[in-house]
Amino acid sequence: MTPIRPIHTDIVLIGGGHAHVEVIRQFGMRPVPGVRLNLISAPVDTPYSGMLPGHLSGHYDFDDYTIDLQQLCRFACMRLIVDRATGLDRETQQVWLQDRPPVAYDLLSIDIGSTPDTSDIDGVDHAIPIKPIPEFLEKWSEVEQQAVTRQGDIDVVVVGAGVGGVEATLSLHYRLRKRLQDQRVLKTAPRFTILSRSKQAMVGHAPGARKRLLNALRRKGIRLIEGEAAVRIRNGSVAGHSGSDYLADAVILATSGRAASWLAGTGLEADNRGSIKVGETLQSVTDPKIFAAGDCAALLPVPLPQAGVYAVRQGPVLSENLRLVATGEVPVPFKPQRNILALISLGEQRAVASKNLFSAEGEWVWRWKDRIDRRWMARYDDDLPNTPIMVSSSDAQTDMRCGGCGAKVPQAVLRSVLERLKADPETSAVLELDMVDDATKIQAPRRLSLFQTVDQFRSFVDDPFLFGQIAANHCLGDIYAMGGRPLSALATITLPHAEPVIVRRDLEQLLRGILAALRKADAFLVGGHTAEGAELTVGLTVNGTVERASPWRKGGMTPGDRLILNKPLGTGVVMAAEMTRRAKGRDVRTALTQMAVSNAAAVDLLWDHGTTACTDVTGFGLGGHLLEMLEASNCRAVLDGDVLPILPGAAALLAQGVASTLHPANAASIAPLCEGEAPAILADPQTSGGLLASVPAAHADACVTALRSAGYDQATLIGMVQSVEDAKDRVGFTVQNQIGQTSGCRRATRS
Repeated sequence: MTPIRPIHTDIVLIGGGHAHVEVIRQFGMRPVPGVRLNLISAPVDTPYSGMLPGHLSGHYDFDDYTIDLQQLCRFACMRLIVDRATGLDRETQQVWLQDRPPVAYDLLSIDIGSTPDTSDIDGVDHAIPIKPIPEFLEKWSEVEQQAVTRQGDIDVVVVGAGVGGVEATLSLHYRLRKRLQDQRVLKTAPRFTILSRSKQAMVGHAPGARKRLLNALRRKGIRLIEGEAAVRIRNGSVAGHSGSDYLADAVILATSGRAASWLAGTGLEADNRGSIKVGETLQSVTDPKIFAAGDCAALLPVPLPQAGVYAVRQGPVLSENLRLVATGEVPVPFKPQRNILALISLGEQRAVASKNLFSAEGEWVWRWKDRIDRRWMARYDDDLPNTPIMVSSSDAQTDMRCGGCGAKVPQAVLRSVLERLKADPETSAVLELDMVDDATKIQAPRRLSLFQTVDQFRSFVDDPFLFGQIAANHCLGDIYAMGGRPLSALATITLPHAEPVIVRRDLEQLLRGILAALRKADAFLVGGHTAEGAELTVGLTVNGTVERASPWRKGGMTPGDRLILNKPLGTGVVMAAEMTRRAKGRDVRTALTQMAVSNAAAVDLLWDHGTTACTDVTGFGLGGHLLEMLEASNCRAVLDGDVLPILPGAAALLAQGVASTLHPANAASIAPLCEGEAPAILADPQTSGGLLASVPAAHADACVTALRSAGYDQATLIGMVQSVEDAKDRVGFTVQNQIGQTSGCRRATRS
């Protein structure tokens, strides 16, 4: 066995900004032995500001102008934690998050951009901020629909006349007019007004470039009012500080940016926009363990303008300095270019170039800009190697690790984690264990049978908290499939070797995830075992009871029952594709979110609607687990292939030939009972999948409605149970579409 260097340093990046994506790429190309990167970002698709105006105009699709952070992090072998930062505890070196436990860091970097500054405007709830873009476009679509209904008779006011505000206005104007023209409903030209607080809009650009932009606004009939600050926004109007009112069916906020409000509570020195003051090495002037870049950083001694190009150029220096500081070396200075080339979109495929006293305009400038932007985007997708650059084992300095009991996690680490969990009200209520004793007594309920099940698997997601949640939900599934209630669990955990402080962090995150799932199940963690190994694995032995009548069995189906599935299919193929960076990040996050959904709430609803048989859909796929039920019940089934709930991206990936390693064996198990080819999704193995239940026909529709109301949005009636007609028939199933044509696997006869 070749020794490997243990992890000793956690670098945490908050935000997927322009500088951070370069840090991730650089560390993926040139990893640092013993250093682990962790990215915290709520969106998994991060927009590139240079192509944003083109996206607003409709020239670029969503995927053209966004970087898939899931795929980029997979390339760099780093952790992606999907959540929003809400604060820092610099004393304990932890990042506080919105929906999960805090994350510890040794070095921290912040690149979260900025949001429109509305601190001196009343009634901003009536406006639409230009950021974040996905939310903006969702609301803008309502404005477009209103314009279509009114055949163009609409007033739009844009608050903010920096270059970003002017670009956004030109882009939205072009987009709206094109839609009205395409639908042939343009009878009245939509009216756009830009309010500029400054007496001269777009200050800082060459006079020639500014003149070109002003001419573009005039050509399109867009009114620019300089020296007019918005002070109050109401439904239907915007009041300026001059006393004038401006009609507004929609108000767009494109004011100068301000840093996120939570940064004010960090104690880091900031400028009047709330941006973190950093020195020439991009380290906070308050705390050298914290770096910042992009719009949320104020570079001293002379702050830079808010422009994406500066964040892009900070990326390589930030990457190098994180690397140097992590290895105990001296960081290098960032030397910004004071005169930059600006390429400004005019809505249509035409742009203005501005640098110093030079300016130019035309379609050729747009093509120039397009080439530059696409070349930059390709660095984070097309130009990445197919596999990351791995650290050579010759760099390792660690002694050979022991096996047997020598592989246990150190007692001090385990004790420290458990003490922290016991002291936290969120987790202490779910813990019933004592480290002193060697075993735990479980009190079996009177006159009730105690059911026990066990499951274990290796990690397929790099976030230990999320993996703990999913693993626990998966292991609890067998109790839920019996119609039972979990009581207690024993955890078996294997952690990769690392320095004790890193093991403690990972173990605590993992246990917090497990406990979060157990808390929703009203179950307790009563003990377990931890050890070192080559990779992260989790197993749970779960005890539970069935308190209502007899437990559900796989063999309880009766002809005429309807089949209900409460969660969508496709986790196997999506996660298989994620390993090779072939799955879209947003599809991966949807799959992981579904895996983290507990089946607990479904159990009572299925009982209430008379469920006759049930199983949880896991490793054998829907087809394999359905066949288990049919064989045990001596029945056959008809599935509606058109309504099977499938995760986004799963069907397309299967069509491309992507599949889990277990998929071929599952498909082969289904094949002997089929005439024809079964839909590929039936063989897809599920992790923390849904419950497949047979319910009397009279209650089926009401059951689906109740499940959806309880949060299982994709609960679906997928088929019906039929009798085996004669001795020649054999259990199996037919897949039909809604018009009754056979489209896949159907009942087979005995050979």
